[in-house]
Amino acid sequence: MTEAPLQTSEWQQRLLATRERLRERAPLVHCLTNQVTVNFIANALLAAGASPAMTDHPEEAGSLAAAADAVLINLGTPNAESLEAMRRASQAANEARRPWVLDPVGAAALPLRRDVSLELMSSRPAVMRGNASEIMALAEAGARGHGVDTRHESQDALAAANDLLAHAEGIAISGRVDRLLGRSTTDTYPITISLAGGSAWQPRVTGTGCALGALIAAYLAVADTPLDAMVAAHAHAAAAAEQAERTAHGPGSFAVAWLDALDSVDLAGFLSDRRRLDC
Repeated sequence: MTEAPLQTSEWQQRLLATRERLRERAPLVHCLTNQVTVNFIANALLAAGASPAMTDHPEEAGSLAAAADAVLINLGTPNAESLEAMRRASQAANEARRPWVLDPVGAAALPLRRDVSLELMSSRPAVMRGNASEIMALAEAGARGHGVDTRHESQDALAAANDLLAHAEGIAISGRVDRLLGRSTTDTYPITISLAGGSAWQPRVTGTGCALGALIAAYLAVADTPLDAMVAAHAHAAAAAEQAERTAHGPGSFAVAWLDALDSVDLAGFLSDRRRLDC
């Protein structure tokens, strides 16, 4: 693992350009995702400037994944039919060279989700995104989480994430400080980006983590590298959360304000603070 070769100002310019491309192109993101949060994820993608498709029927999943600009597979509420749709979508995305995100929700605590995640990894996700316990579980590091929450800090999963780069181009570990592993356009070896920011309200609203996976997928469709996509998505979500927190009075008002902020947030102002992005 090596330090990022780019200066923060260079990252800022690249990320702002990536943000503008997302708005201009409005990529179609096919989401096979958590039934509890499907509406929230769709609204988050629309607010950010992408176009969501929420089809999870096995007979449609493959063809839509191949036609979409990017795909999200989230294991939040699996059933037999949705798991078959996920298998078909991941295979079709891989064959059509469409970038896709694997969000292994609950894989640290529930063996079925871990086994399915390991199976889906054979279709080469561009990015795997999860909390520290989920990432460690997929790397067979012996981690055990509690439900979909994590009992580890993001830095605890860095070694596991590095191992998982054999199966994906980027690994995103969510936590109080997000750790993002991948390769830049100028470096052969993996680098780690640490990104601070966000709001304490985010874990109090179901769907903010799932929406982050969808935002990564949207940015994958327009970014130069998966690492750029991960950093742009995490920065966008965190900046919006900080803006929303300033007007929210509780979890309910925060959820609404966060969606509004995804549309209007000043990402340049967020990125101008050098404390946020550790390269």
